[in-house]
Amino acid sequence: MNLLWLLPFALQGLAMAVDELGCHRRRPVPRWEWLGHVLDTVVFLGCLAWPLLFPPDPARVRGYALLAAVSCLLITKDELVHRRLCGGGEQWLHAVLFILHPVVLIATACLWLGAGTAALPAPPPDLARGMLLVQGFAVSGFLALQAAFGAGRRQGAVPGPAINNAIYDQLGERWYSASDDPVALLRAESRLRTAWVLAELEAHFGPRPLAILDVACGGGFLANALAAAGHVVTGVDLSRDSLEVARRHDPTGSAAYLAQDARSLDFPAAQFDVVCMMDFLEHLEERDAVIAEAARVLKPGGWLCFHTFNRTLLSWLVAIKGVEWFVRNTPPDMHVHALFLKPSELGALCARHGLAVELVRGVAPRVCTLPFLKLLFTGRVSDGFAFRFTRSQRIGYCGRARKIPVTEPGG
Repeated sequence: MNLLWLLPFALQGLAMAVDELGCHRRRPVPRWEWLGHVLDTVVFLGCLAWPLLFPPDPARVRGYALLAAVSCLLITKDELVHRRLCGGGEQWLHAVLFILHPVVLIATACLWLGAGTAALPAPPPDLARGMLLVQGFAVSGFLALQAAFGAGRRQGAVPGPAINNAIYDQLGERWYSASDDPVALLRAESRLRTAWVLAELEAHFGPRPLAILDVACGGGFLANALAAAGHVVTGVDLSRDSLEVARRHDPTGSAAYLAQDARSLDFPAAQFDVVCMMDFLEHLEERDAVIAEAARVLKPGGWLCFHTFNRTLLSWLVAIKGVEWFVRNTPPDMHVHALFLKPSELGALCARHGLAVELVRGVAPRVCTLPFLKLLFTGRVSDGFAFRFTRSQRIGYCGRARKIPVTEPGG
């Protein structure tokens, strides 16, 4: 009869093995999903370790209940995205796991507390502890298997997703009008960055017009504002549809919009006072090439202004998962976490090409505001949604680098 206590553990172990060794081997598992699976297992292992580490008392029972509730909620976190990754069989298996998970945690609590029924009496304390130890070792082994699977991914056995840059060819006027699309977040972020760029240029260069290149200009949020401020602006992008939208929304009609590849710009050296790269570096792998080109077309003493995302757990949670969970019409693979760039990495890239990073500022959404709460409940980004500068650079960051003038021999 005591062996019946092992039944929910055995069923859960079987379902987890089929999911990991069967379903996940038949489809690519993105890095974020693998990290989420490891996190699920670590928290679940914590639930199993709790009764082995602590004798039961009211406070510790409440602690276990809280940890178990967190574990039950945590395992559901990826289902909004799984709907486009998983077939019907895998979704059914997930439902079975969601049912078994709390059953196993309740069984664990009963073994810990020695709480049985007349039909299923609790095993003796030593046997109960032995059962929990066996389960703990089994889950630890499963965690090691997941870690090995992740190592295989890093060696290329399971490729991660490719960045989806084609989405910008399909926006049209939604660049400026959509609220049910992540482009509305880009508009909100652009309001902060554009004001910052204009203020920095005024403070350091004075009122004179500057020759400015906006790389990957998209729908022209920054380029058109710079043109309206009197600067001589050129915007380049590979998306011809986006360039056409930018032209239509240029109030001055003076900005030049050209279809060019940032990895091989068709401009002479030292043509621009300022090069801007906003929300661009995280969209391609060849960052060295585009930084090299920016440095080439900059005049000595000129600026590279940039914004991108940091490669941290928080940026994955906010900039990738948060957008997927809460913003309507978020396309797949709009961002890929592996392409996010740490500030130190960007600084090293700039230094390699004669650019000295002089300022970096963290960027994050304004939370605890009505527009933020409306987004969480409606999936829409209102015009009141805003971003702010922060001391922390763990989500995103913007900044500027200066092209170091080459000292003439004997100068």
